[in-house]
Amino acid sequence: MKVSYLAMTAYQGPAPGIEVWPMSPSHCDREIGRRSMQDTLDLARHAEDLGFDWISVAEHHYAAYIMTPNPIVMAAALSQVVKRAKIALLGPLVPLSNPVRLAEEVAMLDNLSDGRVIVLFLRGTPHEHNTYDTPKEDTRGMTQEGIDLIRKAWQEEDPFAWQGKHYQFSNVAVWPRIYQQPHPPMYGSGNSEESVIFAAQRKMGIAFSFAPLDQVRKWVDLYHSEAARAGWTPAPDQVLYRGLACVADSDQQANEILTKHMGVQSEQQALLQSKTMGGPPVVPLISRPYFLGGPQTIIERFAALRDCGVGVVDMNFPIGDIQQQKKSLSIFGDKVLPVVHRELRLASA
Repeated sequence: MKVSYLAMTAYQGPAPGIEVWPMSPSHCDREIGRRSMQDTLDLARHAEDLGFDWISVAEHHYAAYIMTPNPIVMAAALSQVVKRAKIALLGPLVPLSNPVRLAEEVAMLDNLSDGRVIVLFLRGTPHEHNTYDTPKEDTRGMTQEGIDLIRKAWQEEDPFAWQGKHYQFSNVAVWPRIYQQPHPPMYGSGNSEESVIFAAQRKMGIAFSFAPLDQVRKWVDLYHSEAARAGWTPAPDQVLYRGLACVADSDQQANEILTKHMGVQSEQQALLQSKTMGGPPVVPLISRPYFLGGPQTIIERFAALRDCGVGVVDMNFPIGDIQQQKKSLSIFGDKVLPVVHRELRLASA
């Protein structure tokens, strides 16, 4: 199995939580915001030193928990800090962007990183579409058409025109050329039957976030059956799972850290009241992370994911202050990651 570190770029100061959207800019202290960006780069460098296979970034807007409205900008910075790990865009939100510009920007990043880019283009959650007042009824079609347009833009050697339902361009000619051939590894959402079928038909990977194992198993089975129908067989690395982590020396310590963190968050919420349009749903595996516990418990959680067909796990360690996050990351890197790389990779062979 491969393991990815999500460089979440969270605001390392008091601010309302994930359920508050849009976040008032008044909560952002400029110096804390700047320092939070540097902390993210430092943690990513540390994750690579520990042996993580990928460093990933994500896109969110008007929020403190992920301050990367353009993940490609942060990925470009990461490409100059981490020198071995893959740089995974998980992922740009197609309906909020011009897909030709996305093709151009990812091509730039692929060249800057010497061909280390991996990309998951996403539709985004409903509250994200409120960022630019994108028509919600069009977002699925925009995402799927945009992905097809981007793939064509990376592979065509001559300028071409595109006349689709959602996008029309008289000339598309992407410079620089994408470095990887025919293009970087691509993933699609695995969070609905329609998106799983779309990815399987195009020989893309699939990705899940904070999903229970029974749901993961169901969609992976559908993915494999639809891939067989399309005449190909997915590799284990083409199934990705994202989860939050809080790793300590024991299960008891991990639970105590989480309890203390949730208490601090509750106090902040009482102090920081804000009007809200409503953020993303806080599902159980966000409020209580899947990767919560001591090393042996975390190893068992990885084994359960492998048995569901997952080959890549994308993790973030957001619990506590920056020192606690780094400690949790280090325990995982020292006591779990070598086992995951050795034993679970052998079991997947």
